[in-house]
Amino acid sequence: MAKGEDLDGRPIKPITICMIGAGGFIGSHLCEKLMKETPHTVLALDVYDEDKISALDGYDDKIKHLLEPYTVEWKGRLQFHRINIKDGDSRFEELIKKADLTINLAATCTPAPAERNTRTRDTIYSNFMDAVPIVKCCSENKKRLIHFSTSDVYGETIGSYLPKDDPLREDTSFSVLKEDMSPCILGSIGNIRWAYACAQQLTERLIYGEHFCLLDNIRIINVSLAKKEL
Repeated sequence: MAKGEDLDGRPIKPITICMIGAGGFIGSHLCEKLMKETPHTVLALDVYDEDKISALDGYDDKIKHLLEPYTVEWKGRLQFHRINIKDGDSRFEELIKKADLTINLAATCTPAPAERNTRTRDTIYSNFMDAVPIVKCCSENKKRLIHFSTSDVYGETIGSYLPKDDPLREDTSFSVLKEDMSPCILGSIGNIRWAYACAQQLTERLIYGEHFCLLDNIRIINVSLAKKEL
């Protein structure tokens, strides 16, 4: 596939993408890929991190190399906006309206059990409540949305709750998760390890509830999540 061509060898039509959470692990790599291999423009949004203040207005270090020097070949196609939706900053709405596509990568996903147990409220706010205005804005303005989450939303299999010697554990209908058929079994309220899955699942249900073709929902399955903070 040549630069500027799709998988079928056809020229890629330039579009504008509003990428929320562009300074994270996936977002930074996706920005770089889009800059190097497509003609698209990216409106990159991320929160202000006081621990990573830079001369270029505090964007995350992961995206810094894409914004400086200013003489890079994609000059003008990548813009960084420091916006925190949690603080009620509504500027993101104007950026969504300007874009042809919005990608939501913003999330609090900490795989370490200790962190899961200490950031419950942050996790719920980040993965559900902060996503609501994004979904609402895309819906009202008929903008396409791609929302990322992880395989955690599927929960546990039915088989995992059966006795270890139960022959049904070998039955794939009880032991394999299927996207459109999984019962999405989570743990009890006291088992706060499931806060992320519950919040993301609720966001997915909200998106599904909008029920029109401009909204896509994409799950990213991370097999080595323990070494990454997304």
